[in-house]
Amino acid sequence: MTTHWSLLCSTGAFARDPDQTDYQAILHFGPRLDVDGFEVIFFSDWYRSCSSITNALATSSLSFPLLHAEKSIGPLLGSSQDTDQTLALQRLAINCQFAQTIGVHTVVLHLWGLPESDEAIERNLSALADCLTIADTYGVLLAIETIPCRHADPLTHIYQAITQDERCRVALDTEFLAIHHQIESALRSDWLWSNGSVQHIHIKDYDGQMFDTNGLRRYLHPGQGNIDFDHFFAVLKQRDFAGSISLEASAVTPDGSVDINCIQRSLVVLHNYREL
Repeated sequence: MTTHWSLLCSTGAFARDPDQTDYQAILHFGPRLDVDGFEVIFFSDWYRSCSSITNALATSSLSFPLLHAEKSIGPLLGSSQDTDQTLALQRLAINCQFAQTIGVHTVVLHLWGLPESDEAIERNLSALADCLTIADTYGVLLAIETIPCRHADPLTHIYQAITQDERCRVALDTEFLAIHHQIESALRSDWLWSNGSVQHIHIKDYDGQMFDTNGLRRYLHPGQGNIDFDHFFAVLKQRDFAGSISLEASAVTPDGSVDINCIQRSLVVLHNYREL
């Protein structure tokens, strides 16, 4: 018996901010990948040409069930400046409208983010209701991602969010949970799963280092790190998880080329987990 979750690929597997953000990469690489759809990352320079990108994706033959909202929104929400918070909500509205137009049903949001991380988590959480209302306006669900923290941990803040507003959904990230040694806690926390709060899961591996010796971000594909994905997916099956999972590990090489074979191999691994 197969499980019920859908398999997606993040466009971050073959694109990156700020130097490789051309939406044409989605149209080029997308048809070559065996997935149910794509999680589109809204890059920071897309605001300038949002209309043309929306049209190109909406009229393509590809499916886009998820959007990863632009990553400046969370830090702006945590700012002490009213103008920053207003800008954050305006940007979220643009992201949600974009999502609605291309057929997205769930928008993943960094409710807090770098450089301040969860320094001002109270301000971030105080904006949650407004964020959820914006998502409601455009007919999409809003899922808060378990991104790294400096002062607490992802599950602590996620618990605060979903108890604060029942409309809130959750996007787990295996790498970010592993950084905080919280993968097992996430799997065993009934409060996360009892009401279907977990809508989406990002798959990246982790071996204890997010950056290489030159300070560049590292992205590990399943099997390249220490996460026990056999156990992870076995528990998802026990939980009867019926949301979506996306490969989020980048395959952009240092010279800017894309190792499409690497993406395809990782997708085969995830396909095999789905068939268990």
